[in-house]
Amino acid sequence: MVNEQQIENLIKQNPYIDFLNLAKKAKIKIQDNKKLTQILFRLKDAYRITEPKKGFYVALEHSSDIKGVLKFVQEGKFAFIDLENSQNTIESYFVPKNEFNGAINNDLVSASVYKMLDKDKEKQFAAVKKVLERSVTQITGIYEKGDKFPIFKPINKIYNSLKFKVLGSEITVESDDIVLAQIVDNKNGLTGIKFIKKISSTSNPMGFVQALISEKNVPSSFPKEVMDHAHFIPDEIANENQSERLDLRNELIVTIDGNDTKDFDDAINVKQIDENTYELGVHIADVSHYVHENDPIDIEALNRGTSIYLMDRVIPMLPEKLSNGICSLNPNVDRFTMSIIMKIDKEGNTLSADLKQTIINSKYRLTYDRVNEFINENKKFEDENLNQMLEKAVALAKIIRNFKNNQGYIDFEIVEPYIKLDENGKVIDILTKATGFAENLIEDFMVRANEEVAKYLTRHKFPAMYRIHEKPSEEKLDYFISVLNELNINVNIDRNKITPKSFQKIINAIKEQRHDEFLKILFLRTMSKAIYAAENIGHFGLASEDYCHFTSPIRRYPDLVIHRIIRDLVLNKKLDRISHYKMNLPLIAQQNSNSEQNAVQIERDTNDLKYAEYWNSRIGQIIKGQVVSIQLFGMFVEFSNKTEAMVHISNMCDTPFETNELKTELISENKKIKLGDFVDVVIIGADIANGKVDAALANCPVK
Repeated sequence: MVNEQQIENLIKQNPYIDFLNLAKKAKIKIQDNKKLTQILFRLKDAYRITEPKKGFYVALEHSSDIKGVLKFVQEGKFAFIDLENSQNTIESYFVPKNEFNGAINNDLVSASVYKMLDKDKEKQFAAVKKVLERSVTQITGIYEKGDKFPIFKPINKIYNSLKFKVLGSEITVESDDIVLAQIVDNKNGLTGIKFIKKISSTSNPMGFVQALISEKNVPSSFPKEVMDHAHFIPDEIANENQSERLDLRNELIVTIDGNDTKDFDDAINVKQIDENTYELGVHIADVSHYVHENDPIDIEALNRGTSIYLMDRVIPMLPEKLSNGICSLNPNVDRFTMSIIMKIDKEGNTLSADLKQTIINSKYRLTYDRVNEFINENKKFEDENLNQMLEKAVALAKIIRNFKNNQGYIDFEIVEPYIKLDENGKVIDILTKATGFAENLIEDFMVRANEEVAKYLTRHKFPAMYRIHEKPSEEKLDYFISVLNELNINVNIDRNKITPKSFQKIINAIKEQRHDEFLKILFLRTMSKAIYAAENIGHFGLASEDYCHFTSPIRRYPDLVIHRIIRDLVLNKKLDRISHYKMNLPLIAQQNSNSEQNAVQIERDTNDLKYAEYWNSRIGQIIKGQVVSIQLFGMFVEFSNKTEAMVHISNMCDTPFETNELKTELISENKKIKLGDFVDVVIIGADIANGKVDAALANCPVK
């Protein structure tokens, strides 16, 4: 009988040899095939050979071990581990599907690097040895009974290549139930799972939304300790705390929000002091009066970081007793607030800004729609004092917006889709709604308040958690300019003088030549993401030297932190707290930046599910769309309702198509499609579970 070394040598001499030919060359009798199989298993376990295709073998040359993150490609058909080498360049290691060893997308793994001893000896492969850290421990999927064994179909297609084995269930399940599964183990290429929660059913219109929320570990309720603590928070403000506050209950103060808003954390009032001066009061729910640092509610709020707003619900940062109760600036009830009262001249300059602990009683709960009617249609309110106050607010808002425009404020005027649902959560329609003057009025008042708070903290050298926004990188700027040139849009950009004002001029120059939505999106992608930081570099997009978040402590944790800093350092002069904030703010800022980005992604992903549901009922419909992105695999088109579909290159009539270097054109012998072109497409498919919509160019055979 031959030994391991002889079998390894035969495989080295004959790359991709199959089992039968290997047995023949080794002169192994049929009755000894089992022994050959055992030798092959041992050689594979020792990374001396691999089986790139079932039943075919290639010898390996082991070089080193690495540690990195496994990234699936094409729904897990293969993967890569990318590492930065000593030359600061990225080195990629190809991981075949049969070498995942139970690892899943984004797992931190240790892997053995090898080269296949075949024709392509330069290609570096890796085989996962061990999962060091799981990216996820729970997966959502659909349960089916199966003839012999229970079947689990993961919702996220990235896991389609994995083979699941149901090892148990803590719940009673039925076919077509959407379940949450715990990953238990990985053996022999099988991912062992256990059902731990029934989420919904595929027949429920909101089922896949609930599945996504569960998979992202978004909490569905508050822990008992938090609710117990909230129980002791009063329903009405306490009398004993009122004397230390500026009493504004007799002032005409109002809230202006959306029709469906439940938590009101900001209110405003405007006066005209003289012909040259306005007084703007911005009054914010005093959450920090009730939520103290490191109490159970605060710890949970920090973990959440922000409220998440979905099309049919809010996943709040704070328990409802605070968010919709004692902290919410509901009309005709007394509330504790943190106010900034500003005097602003007719040019838009802030003459003074005073931070005060206050008590207010909002006189009206106004909506954006109703205030827009007041502004656009002169539709008056019954209360003449309210009409006069709103007229002053409109005049001041125009002054502030003009001031910001002169500074270089960039208004992208992005139109967002709005999902209309029936009472069961099924999509009725997807509409768009432009931002009105009332929405801009509140935004501009809040921005001014945030700026003045940040300026105060900066001026007094107090620690703060700033909202910062870097100017665009040279790389992104160069790409943007190149794309504009390709589209014959001429703008002058001085790379050495990139300021908000110069960028504003670029936007205006683009608008004069083309006013397409996709150009706004392209411009947005050129910009950096705004984040939280303990060090101030200004906010490029808002043209603000100092900026923080102060105006939404019910739904954003950074605002709550700013309120605490104001209370401790500005109002109560507890200067011994400075070192505490300096030590803790960097970590809190990083955590909240991550929380915000996670919330934004969840909001986008859940919207995508409903967009797919909308188009699923319109399969076969021909519709005009604008090309907003071009990739190697095809293009994305945007429709008038601001939803998108992907047109794969195989569904574009003429093949082959090629892209130019900047990905601004798709070119074939007979056709050229450019960014910004309008094309007729037919909807050919929609994946409701994953939020994907597929289309083909109209009058093309679908492949």
